[in-house]
Amino acid sequence: MRELANQPGDLKLGRLLRIFAVLSVIFVAVLASAPLRPYFDEWRGIQKRYNWLARQAGSPTIPIAVQQIWRPELGVTDRCTSCHIGMGAAQPVPGDPLFKAHPLIPHDPKQFGCTVCHGGQGRATTRNAAHGFVSHWDEQMLDRRHISSGCGSCHNNVPWISRPELNRGRLLVESLDCLSCHKLDGKGRGNATDLSYVGLKGFNENWHNWHLEEKARNSGDAWKASYGAIAEADLTQINSFLRTRIGAPRVVEARALALQKGCLGCHKVSGVGGDEGPPLDGVGRKPVGDLNFAGVRGEQTLVNYIKQHFLDPTGVVPGSLMPPQATTIEEADLLTSYVLFLRERKVPQQYLPRDRIRRELLGEPRPALSGERAFQAFCSGCHGSTGEGRNYANLYLRFPGIGLPDFLDVATDEFIASTIKSGRPGRRMPALGAAGGSLSEDETKALVSYLRSLAPSPPSLAEVNSAPIDLTLGARIYRQDCAACHGRNGDGTELGSPLTTADSKAANREAIYQSLVKGAAGTAMPRYGNYDAQAMASLISYLSTLPRSAGTRASWKMGKGIADRGKNIYAGQCAGCHGENGQGKLGPALAHAAFLNTASDNYIAATIVRGRSGTPMPGFGRDNVNYPRLTATEVLDLIAYIRHGLASEK
Repeated sequence: MRELANQPGDLKLGRLLRIFAVLSVIFVAVLASAPLRPYFDEWRGIQKRYNWLARQAGSPTIPIAVQQIWRPELGVTDRCTSCHIGMGAAQPVPGDPLFKAHPLIPHDPKQFGCTVCHGGQGRATTRNAAHGFVSHWDEQMLDRRHISSGCGSCHNNVPWISRPELNRGRLLVESLDCLSCHKLDGKGRGNATDLSYVGLKGFNENWHNWHLEEKARNSGDAWKASYGAIAEADLTQINSFLRTRIGAPRVVEARALALQKGCLGCHKVSGVGGDEGPPLDGVGRKPVGDLNFAGVRGEQTLVNYIKQHFLDPTGVVPGSLMPPQATTIEEADLLTSYVLFLRERKVPQQYLPRDRIRRELLGEPRPALSGERAFQAFCSGCHGSTGEGRNYANLYLRFPGIGLPDFLDVATDEFIASTIKSGRPGRRMPALGAAGGSLSEDETKALVSYLRSLAPSPPSLAEVNSAPIDLTLGARIYRQDCAACHGRNGDGTELGSPLTTADSKAANREAIYQSLVKGAAGTAMPRYGNYDAQAMASLISYLSTLPRSAGTRASWKMGKGIADRGKNIYAGQCAGCHGENGQGKLGPALAHAAFLNTASDNYIAATIVRGRSGTPMPGFGRDNVNYPRLTATEVLDLIAYIRHGLASEK
């Protein structure tokens, strides 16, 4: 028998039976312990602690059980109150933050559950899983700093207001001692109406007159005795501020910052904005598992990912063309709050708040934007907060200064409005005012007017007439800005009329002044309103020293260029930036109909002669060591080629 047991095919049944017996014991032990494991769950220990504190405080205890808020119409099954007991499962008791009551909000938290506002995984019963910080769950719970962003799940009508307006309104409310009677965003010491939600609920904008009438009727109360008149401008500012009080002050400030940064110039929000970047509505709901955290410093959360992206876009997303949008951690945090606020949910009609009912069901349009707000929202992100232009050399991005005299002196209102409406092909400038676009006709006009206001105000004629005269300065200005069109001696060229004929304006100081500050209608003569009083006085006086020339100014006509001659000029001086066929490269596309149909010959001529400060576009009518100074005839030939030659070769 021993020999048989040692055969190679022996299955060693005894050993297998022993192993099976051990595994059976382990299985039975695990099976027997399974009913015991829930007794060690985290939520059970928390509820036991609650009952101990409740007994100490003389409050009712609760049965140890999973607590749940179920709202099937919202897709909500939340067990958060199993741990956050004071939020709805039982009476709040002191001694533990988990047992505090929910902060006061306009609706009952139990009506909506927790995850609608806060995110996270409602069905989970462990801390990390419930807060969404597990690998299989993508909607992480909002942290304390961004918690008010959850209001955007249902609410979306945050007022458009600039940060200066917001800060000014807050300062007025505090400096006028309104908080001695009212509470506002957790501040204040009185029992009068809490102003924290008046923007959401609505308020009587004639409140100031009511206060004054109350004071006149009876001055017995202390507030009536101290209440005083408020200036009309301050009242307007306070009312604008109160409209923003929707119970989420951080979100309002975040949106004001996003408005200031000009995010809508490249991104759409609720269908409004540019197309250069992705719509911002869904960014706050990106699945965490789809994000690449290789370039993200710190914790691997959606909040940190968005924040780091605002600080260093190319570091987080290699190849991104978005310039850095935040200069401080606080700015990045605020912008993150704004993006998270945009996470709107589809909710049943009976749950819609009034602001969404007005927008979605009643079709209420958004309030019209002033020119300043439109500029901030759509233009400042690229062109700078004052239209000074921006240059991001590391991203090969340049944005021209649309608030600088070199542009505003040359561009007509019609040209600016057309560019706003149609955009600029080959550039990042979107079509903001096209049919169904982001800006209405009135808003476009207001934006044009605001841009005009950015130009420096020229000195008055009285200031010019009283300014000291320096003929050397006048001669230098004439050589730089006038000779290319009007000739070295003022006798005129094909591009500019003569200034020294018997019927010229050279002897009429007021007429020359008007031409300088307003331009000359029907000619390539742009404004030159950026001169100070002495420069303008010196130039006007220098013109009167030029020798008289034959002929008449009235008989002068602007010349026409020849496209064939302009071709070589374009190839040598323009193609490097604008493309061989005018398709656009570093500079904008010149062969596109959207440009050619709106840019007049006068605009093109003035731009060639003067250049554009803040961009690589030089002034070809001025002395430059890197570029030739073009004659008036060459400028006209170049315009003809841009107008006709490029289009034919495209």
